[in-house]
Amino acid sequence: MKIRIDYLLLVVMLFALQSCSNDDEPKHVDPEYLSGEWYLTNIRGWEYDDDAHNKKSEFNETFIFDSKGIPVSDNAIDAHKINISIAGADYMNITDYYWDVYDKEWKFNETGEVKLKDNQLIDGTMKVTITRLSDTSMTTYQKDEDEETYITYTKLLY
Repeated sequence: MKIRIDYLLLVVMLFALQSCSNDDEPKHVDPEYLSGEWYLTNIRGWEYDDDAHNKKSEFNETFIFDSKGIPVSDNAIDAHKINISIAGADYMNITDYYWDVYDKEWKFNETGEVKLKDNQLIDGTMKVTITRLSDTSMTTYQKDEDEETYITYTKLLY
């Protein structure tokens, strides 16, 4: 499965969201609750094949980290983490990092600012819905006509 950075980065989501009905979704997310370092621990969903727009490919990939935030799974080359911080009233900065398997360290990828409205992170017309949120886990959802993706992030407790 090819993982594209647009899946992994909440800042530059390239999907127009279609509403997801889930009664467990948080209706409003406190920016303080989002702040911190989040590790990508699972990405699942489907996308249409590049060559055949009518054939869906499903994917489900899990990433494992040690207690220091170092990826230890075979797919470490695709490991990402994000750092979320408050940028102002209703705005969040999100910085994306990828794991460099050769240097064995986290490297900066890109950063951006998004608006937090209720349970959605919004960048222009692109929206990502936070479907689940706890002290240590966050799941996001996005969908358009070409793909649907759930991404789960985990805060590590050091």
